[in-house]
Amino acid sequence: MNILKELFNKTVDKFTENSITSSEARYEVYLLIEEVFGLTKKDLVINPYQEVPEDGVKRFNSFVKRRIEDKVPVQYLVNKAYFMGQIFYVNENVLIPRPETEILVEETLKLADDRAKIIDIGSGSGCIAIMLAEKLLQAEVFASDISEKALEVAKFNAEKLGVADRIKFLKSDIFEKIDPSENFDIIISNPPYIPVKEKEHLQIEVVRHEPEMALFTEDDTGVSFYGKLVNQAASRLNTGGFLAVETGIFQAEAVKEIFKNHGFKDIQIIKDLSGIDRVVIGKIIF
Repeated sequence: MNILKELFNKTVDKFTENSITSSEARYEVYLLIEEVFGLTKKDLVINPYQEVPEDGVKRFNSFVKRRIEDKVPVQYLVNKAYFMGQIFYVNENVLIPRPETEILVEETLKLADDRAKIIDIGSGSGCIAIMLAEKLLQAEVFASDISEKALEVAKFNAEKLGVADRIKFLKSDIFEKIDPSENFDIIISNPPYIPVKEKEHLQIEVVRHEPEMALFTEDDTGVSFYGKLVNQAASRLNTGGFLAVETGIFQAEAVKEIFKNHGFKDIQIIKDLSGIDRVVIGKIIF
């Protein structure tokens, strides 16, 4: 007999024994239970001693094995990640959306009016562009990425969440292949910002499974992409337009200087919930 609560507790213990923190382990097991048995966290609270079917347990245990032995992030196992209350399809062609990026979107929403023209550079799963399109009903939203496979994921998510007809998807390295006549009110990006030399210090799950192109830069400080992005963005923003980017730890001040050197004004640095400088926003006034 397979009892839900026993399966939950046993799997959390397995994950923590394999260097997954207790809070992460519990979250991941909830995701697996939801995927395999269709049961939510609430179901586990209300009826913890319900029996779960043997065939489901076999599938569940196969996921657990891959999580532990192959270090596959649970979001890739179930092809699902939560972002700003929505469920996004993810696979190994796109980064797993993080809570820090929700702050980038929330701060951008404070700046945007409903008819803004916005482009998301390096769109990945499409989570940024899609949430902006969902919240700004009259906005003109573009999503670009250098990876065709990432764009396929973004398009799928846009269809699933009902905003595909309001987002234009473009394959481009920053603005390289975007019509030079296209200017924007807001440019937003969560770019690669981890120096490749830091790879050995990252979680093995990240290094082994998330797309390197979306993570790493070749320079020692991780700010090389910002230099290219800010340089190109300065000439692609309408007067009064904003550039908003996510940054890695200890990078915000350096990125702020890059903004300054390219004529941006009213530059803000916003902290994440851990008190880390996480978002830099600047304005073009000429």
